[in-house]
Amino acid sequence: MILELYMKNCALVEELRLNIDENLNILTGETGSGKSIIIDALGLCLGEKYDRSFLRKGTEKGLAEAIFYSESTHLKKVLDDNGIELEDDNQIVITRLMYSDGKSVARVNGRTVKLALLKEIASTLIDVHGQHQTQALFNKETHLQFLDLFGEADLDPFKNEYKGIYHKYSEVKSALNTLTENKDDMQIQREIDLLKFQINEIEVANLSKDEYDDLLKQREVYRNSEKIHSNLNLSYQNLYEGSVNAVDLIGTASNELSMISQYDKALSEYNESIERIMYELQDICRDIRSYKDSIDFEPYELEQIEVRVDEINSLRRKYGDTIEDILKYYEKTKARLEEILNRDERVEELKSEILKLEKILSEKADKLSDARKKVALGLEEVLLVELKSLNMKNVLFKVNFEESNYNLSGKDDVEFMISFNLGEDIKPIYKVASGGEMSRFMLAFKTILADIDQIDTLVFDEIDTGISGIAAQIVGEKLSNIAKKKQIICITHLPQIAANADTHYCIEKNTSNERTFTTIRKLDHSQKRDEIARLIAGSNITEKTIEHASEIIELAKKCT
Repeated sequence: MILELYMKNCALVEELRLNIDENLNILTGETGSGKSIIIDALGLCLGEKYDRSFLRKGTEKGLAEAIFYSESTHLKKVLDDNGIELEDDNQIVITRLMYSDGKSVARVNGRTVKLALLKEIASTLIDVHGQHQTQALFNKETHLQFLDLFGEADLDPFKNEYKGIYHKYSEVKSALNTLTENKDDMQIQREIDLLKFQINEIEVANLSKDEYDDLLKQREVYRNSEKIHSNLNLSYQNLYEGSVNAVDLIGTASNELSMISQYDKALSEYNESIERIMYELQDICRDIRSYKDSIDFEPYELEQIEVRVDEINSLRRKYGDTIEDILKYYEKTKARLEEILNRDERVEELKSEILKLEKILSEKADKLSDARKKVALGLEEVLLVELKSLNMKNVLFKVNFEESNYNLSGKDDVEFMISFNLGEDIKPIYKVASGGEMSRFMLAFKTILADIDQIDTLVFDEIDTGISGIAAQIVGEKLSNIAKKKQIICITHLPQIAANADTHYCIEKNTSNERTFTTIRKLDHSQKRDEIARLIAGSNITEKTIEHASEIIELAKKCT
């Protein structure tokens, strides 16, 4: 359940902290007071996209933060899998920092997370029902998801068995498609010719692993041959052969020191060091002479290097940036050629395996479909009971099954069919449902699923769309019943729903110093009565209105 929602610099909210109780929490306020700000801030904590227009005007950054309490095993697994620690008191803090440049940062218990992970975590904590979710029921693609969620315990064994075979089936089909790539014999022959050409081109090149780098170094030496030869000569002259050279000068210095080294140990050490340097320098001079005498910068050798580098570069453009990449491509191409040359035999093997898997897949799909149809009967039964309890007495509901191609979910194409009025034909739900009917239909679903999922908190925004009177009273009672098992947060403008509140909050908009502020306060009993009176009569509140509000509250208590 959600314990606290904190906002700073969110739209009209400068700073607001909302402590949320258990059971049914009702939020009311005049149109434009900022009720949607609460839902939007909560949505940001649940991973919704941030729009910088939500940041309070004139501020550089804002904050939305929600504190939850949860004992969900699913939540703990998600956190463990992602290296996030759950607090010792089973609390989880979700923070969303917002900036004026449109960027935002999400954190879970102080750890920065991506929005995809935030949404996954949030999905284990809270279920927000708004107009977009009602619209989801108009999409036939979601109906199978709702059915599977309702029958999760019964269907999961069948779904897991089916998915295991389906994955094997998909892998074999993919292997067959890769082998043939849906090509005819002429196309296959063209591919064989191309593969043979590529293999031969790489083989003829006779590449070695470090060859390219060595060639580049050699080319650099050959391109600078004149400078290398000239500088070597000058270095050798200065070090050894010149009329004045380093070896002779060091030798003279060594002789001078040797004549006085007997007088002081330090002088002897100097002499030994200079002698060592002289011997090392003589070795270097011999190496320089040997290198100078060994090099032979023939123009044709540079030409051969250039030709070889161009040859390798041509292969690099076709088959990979490095020689290692080219050799990997070579091995891959050889394997592909061998696969194609042996493809007829392999194709028959794969086709035979597909036939076997299709038979098993069909059996598993049939079992899953039969299980779903049993679950559908149960859903039809309990949903009709719930709908009738919501004053929809003439409603007919059926889960329609059609067969589709095999996919990850099976072979069932499911669609919810309904008739809300006596004498009307049963039709797809999107063709017949009004806003009020859909609100109650979704509420019926939530009531049914309340005992199935592990989510502790349900948020209802616009649940009262298109309803009033008796229907509104029944919806309020239904919310109150769900709230005995779940924490409910509901934004409403109907007194019949608000009267059922265990905790009632009022959202208000005020102005000060030419700025507008949204605030929220928790109402006591008399304040709740006055707010419900306002919902009944607007600003024209009389003693009769107050009496009516009290009567609605008392009636709500009796019904729950």
